[in-house]
Amino acid sequence: MGAAVLPVILLLVLLAISWQMLYTANRDLIRVKAWGYLTRKMLPFIVLTLMALSLFAVRSFNERWIFSTWLVVFAVAVILSNLFATSTTERRANRAFRRKNYIEATAHYRALAEHESLARHYAFLSAALGASEYYEDSLDAATQAINRDPRYGLAYYNRALVERKLGHQGRAIKDLRRALEADLPRRVRPGVENLLEEMT
Repeated sequence: MGAAVLPVILLLVLLAISWQMLYTANRDLIRVKAWGYLTRKMLPFIVLTLMALSLFAVRSFNERWIFSTWLVVFAVAVILSNLFATSTTERRANRAFRRKNYIEATAHYRALAEHESLARHYAFLSAALGASEYYEDSLDAATQAINRDPRYGLAYYNRALVERKLGHQGRAIKDLRRALEADLPRRVRPGVENLLEEMT
């Protein structure tokens, strides 16, 4: 019985971790009620949930081919759901930004922001513009992100970085404090705290 229950427990743990990661990464979409975009981001989680629920039924069959077929079908479904969860434009923008091709990233993030006016798109556009040294445009994009979602911490952080480069220390410090009070990813928080400590 222990060996039969182990895969089910592992799948449920994977499901719980996936849900936590999904929720943490998309709180901004929930705040602004971007349900369509959120549903798209949830596709991999939905597939994993269906996989977990169907496992109980599949395990009741003794034919090995049924389990193998189920495994292949859901492996393909997980891959496809991950592809559909992120648009081609968003993947290209993120890839260009990672490669430090900020001009290309700017074009893609601008297209995303025009297509779907979300704080996250404007915040990423702000980061790409700032890295390209288009500081005024970067400030405008960060401010647009903040106007769309005042709890989106990355927008304050991006604006603070540009303000600091422009020599506006007081504004930068104010935005760093706002970033810490807002919804800021855990991985970014130490950098914001260190920068704030350095500037004050």
